Amino acid sequence: MKAAILSKYGKLPVYQDFPDPVVNKADETLIYPTASAIKQLDISKAAGTHYTKFDELPSVVGTDGVGITDAGDRIYTMGITGMMAEKAIIKKEGGIIIPKGLDDGVAAAIPNTLVGSDLALMVKGGIKSGDCVFINGATGGTGAMAVQMAKIRGAKTVIVTGRDSKKLEYLKEIGADVTIDLKQDNDKLIKAIIESYKESPFDIILDYLWGQPAEAIMTSLLKVRLRSSITYISVGSLANNTANIPSQLLRSKEIQIIGSGIGSFPASVLQKYLQENLKMVYDLVNKEDIKFKTASFNLEEVSHAWTHSPSVLLINKHNF
Repeated sequence: MKAAILSKYGKLPVYQDFPDPVVNKADETLIYPTASAIKQLDISKAAGTHYTKFDELPSVVGTDGVGITDAGDRIYTMGITGMMAEKAIIKKEGGIIIPKGLDDGVAAAIPNTLVGSDLALMVKGGIKSGDCVFINGATGGTGAMAVQMAKIRGAKTVIVTGRDSKKLEYLKEIGADVTIDLKQDNDKLIKAIIESYKESPFDIILDYLWGQPAEAIMTSLLKVRLRSSITYISVGSLANNTANIPSQLLRSKEIQIIGSGIGSFPASVLQKYLQENLKMVYDLVNKEDIKFKTASFNLEEVSHAWTHSPSVLLINKHNF
């Protein structure tokens, strides 16, 4: 079969032939993948920087995706073997049916954006109706999903930051109430955050950037009188892996700083979330009640696509 193969940690996966996977357990079966998203987890595993490793190299990459079962069902599922291949092994149970009319690439990309947005808001943030959600660095695909899911979950106000003015305008079109430009100098940025808090006190902060933008938020919170507790959720570190957090903030304000990622909750939490929520989100995207965009590449373009993440690889596209 053709597949995306990693031969050495730190190298790009390449498109080449690889032996077909063989099912050896009664609770497993074959699937014929049609799409698999390239996401940070896949990139980190291939780089050798993630805490999980491949059993051996060379190996097929791709942790999850959409595919066709022997019964003809089109499902989203996690792979036991890599999903960026013409064949993969999965568990017989646990797949989620894809509604008719939804693009395979879109269906494959959505789960990862939900893990970094809606799952964080629900499981880590305990989002409730009437909350104000502040999203730091919201101009990516996961941030756009966070804006929309926050409103679906009942947020009264959604405030977003970002550096791309066009994308900030788009976020307003899909539900953001206030936008803050991160390109302004630090003093003006802090002032803008303070003014936003005074107008709509934050209940949850969802942060994709960390680094200096997070420091600006912390400084802003030191300068205001909090009207209620804040849950600060670190989801990513696109600006920097480190940030200076003043201890005075934690001692003087009711703020909880936590992280949200694959390693921060049991696998059962993720599985339960997807089983209970993914079909609903698929239906909303299908009806265009949620706006979602993704870039797609053919499987043979994997090496190129890997450097353009987040994106989706299309597989077996002519076979079904």
